[in-house]
Formats: sequence, structure tokens, C-alpha cells
Amino acid sequence: MEKKKFKGWGVLAAAFIMSFIPTGIMSNCFSLYMAPVCNNLGFSNTSWSLVNLIASFASAIGAMVIAGMYQKKNMKLTMTIVTIGTCLCWVVATFCTAIWQFYLVFALSNIFMAGLTQLPISMLVTAWFEDKRATMMSIAYAGGGLGGAVWSPVISHFISANDTGWKTAMIFSAAVVAVVMVLTALFLVKRSPAEYGTEPYRTGEGEKTAKTEENSGAWIGVSKKVATKSSAWFCVIGVVMFTGILSAGVTTHVPNFVTSVAQDGGKLQGTVLSVYSIVSIIGMVAGGALMDKIGIRKTVLGAAVLVIIGLASLYAYSVSGTVMLAFGYSIFFAIAMFLPKVLPAVLMSKVFGTKDYGGIYAFANLFFLIGAAFGSVLTSIIQGIVGYGITWIVYMFVAVALFLCVSGALKGGEKLQEKYPQGDE
Repeated sequence: MEKKKFKGWGVLAAAFIMSFIPTGIMSNCFSLYMAPVCNNLGFSNTSWSLVNLIASFASAIGAMVIAGMYQKKNMKLTMTIVTIGTCLCWVVATFCTAIWQFYLVFALSNIFMAGLTQLPISMLVTAWFEDKRATMMSIAYAGGGLGGAVWSPVISHFISANDTGWKTAMIFSAAVVAVVMVLTALFLVKRSPAEYGTEPYRTGEGEKTAKTEENSGAWIGVSKKVATKSSAWFCVIGVVMFTGILSAGVTTHVPNFVTSVAQDGGKLQGTVLSVYSIVSIIGMVAGGALMDKIGIRKTVLGAAVLVIIGLASLYAYSVSGTVMLAFGYSIFFAIAMFLPKVLPAVLMSKVFGTKDYGGIYAFANLFFLIGAAFGSVLTSIIQGIVGYGITWIVYMFVAVALFLCVSGALKGGEKLQEKYPQGDE
């Protein structure tokens, strides 16, 4: 029988596009709206930070609902619907004048958008790639860094045109996402290899290195019920929460922080974000490749060190005002930013297997979003009391806690495989 053509490369392209377009232009550029919207409509930064909090809880709900739909319903149709829903919400946001209206609109937007970003990317890559999963996951997520680099100056240009430039930027973003993602859903998205009479990508290396840390891709795994009752689960929750706190707590506030320190902060923040986005592409791909090569534990240890160096650069910048120090964040912190995206997705497939991956990931994602929302508000509170400098020191300890949780999760995963070598019934 003739071997069927592997369709996973088209799926990988779809995952990359999801990262480049909706993640890059909407999620990664969302922090650019804080200052112009607040200045135009008279909101405080703290009140705007609650947009992230409310939207994150809504996204958690959306992820769990849409994960089930992706597993049971037509994935192409579902993705088309959530695309249209997301984009309509962004258009409606341009008519908002009160902060509660933004809370409502972006809560609804994030319910839909949960089906366009991390959830489908992780589900598709996990389903189609058994070997080199971390590398392929990192390639997909690298699109977000590229998207940030491409879209940040474009969005900044629209925003800076006039006092209501943020409205033009939102409408433009919605139009781009609507066109590109509908086409991607219809022509590139394919839920699983089994539906197309083929198998996941395998290099044959898994058999040779079956005893290595990261090579449990062939393990069937355990159900959501068993996973959530294991000791590994609590460590995984720690990982996803700390990555959420670390990423949102820092990246959401850096543009405002840079502006508050520099005399020409408006232009500097755009440059810092662009450099950050470019470097994160390198870090994203390198992080995934290293996890496949040397293991998750060693890779995360190195990343934690880079995070601390990046945060130290921000602290030094807050004290001295030396512009070049701000780019320490754009380099060192950015390299480690495979942590909030690639790490949880790969870690969960490693620790719990692929048997009930979609359900486990969606549930765990709730805690990531809680962490992200908490991190954004936490930064606002701490910097309001002691300033940004001490805030960055606090987040250094978060990086240490993250590594400890990763180590615990991997040990817990080993126990699960020993207890359920053929998966649970």
C-alpha cells in the first residue's frame, strides 16, 4: 500500500499562522493600548489592568468549552466561528466609552480568542508530532515573536496618528485576523492524523533514546481524572501559574515602565518591544530544540538564569536611567520567553501523555490565565507602593520557584509512568 503523504507540515504552518496573526497582532500588541486608551478616555492604569484580569478568566472558560468542541465537533467550522466572534468584539471595542464596557467586550472577545491562540496550537502540534515535539512547538510559537516584531511598529503607527488612533489600530487588527484565520481554518487546519489515515511524525529517535527525560511522546498517558489527582498535577499547576505571573506581570508593564523612566519613552518603548520580539523568535526555537536535545530540566534552569539577568537589567535601568540597560530585558528575558508558551504544552505531554491532552491542557490553562491576570495586577500594586525597581526583584524569586516546580513535575511524571506503563483504563 502506498504511504500517504504526511499532512502535518501544513498543520504546523497553520499553528505558526495562529501565533503570527492573532497572537502577534492582538495578544502581543495589547499592552500598546494601555496608555493611549487611558489618556483618551480618562482611565487609570490600574482600571485598565483589570481588563486583563477579567478577560483572562473569560479566556479560561472559553478554553475549556472550545477544547471540547475541537475534540468532538468540526474543528474547521468551530475555528471560523471563534475567529468571527473575536474580530466583531474588537470592532465593538472602538465604540466603548466607559471602562465597564471594555471589561464586557474583551471578556467576550477572549472567550472566542481562546480558540485561536495557545489551545489549538498545542493541540494540533501535540497530535501531529510525536518526535521533536518541543522543537515543532517552538517553531509554531515563534510566530508570535515574529508577529510582535512586525505588528508592533504598525500598531504603534496607527495609535500615534491622533488621540483616537487606537480605534483605527483595533479595526485594522480585526480585519487582518478575520481574513487570514478564516482561510487558515478552511484550508490548513486538520485535527488529527487518524482522521486522514496517517500517523504522527516520527524520526525513529524515540526508540533509541526511550529512557531520556523528554522522550515519552510514545507513552499513551493517563486520563484527566487520574492526572488531576496526582502529585505531578500540583507541580504542573505551579509551573503554569508561575509562567503566567512572570510573563504577564513583566511584559504587560514594561512599555509603561520604559516610558516613565526615559525622556523620549514613547519611541524607546517601541524599539524595546521590537527587539524583544525579534530575540524571542530565536529564544523560542532554541528553547524547544534544547528541550529535545538536553532535557526539560536543564533547559529551564538556563532559562531561569536568563530571566534573572533580564530582570536585573530592568532594575539597573530604573536606578540609572541608562537606555542600553533596557535592552538587557529585550535580550536576556526575551530568550527565555519560550517558558510561558512552549514549556507548559511540552511538559504536560511529557508528564501526562497524550491520552486526554486537550482536556488536561484546557483545565491547566485556567491556572495559567489566573496567574497572568494576577501578575498584571500584582505589578500595578507593588510598583504603586515601592516602585518598579523592587517589583523586578520580586519577580526574580518567581523564576526560581518556576524551576523548582518543573523539577517536581518531572519526578511526578516518572511515578505516573511507572504506575501506568500502558496508560490507565
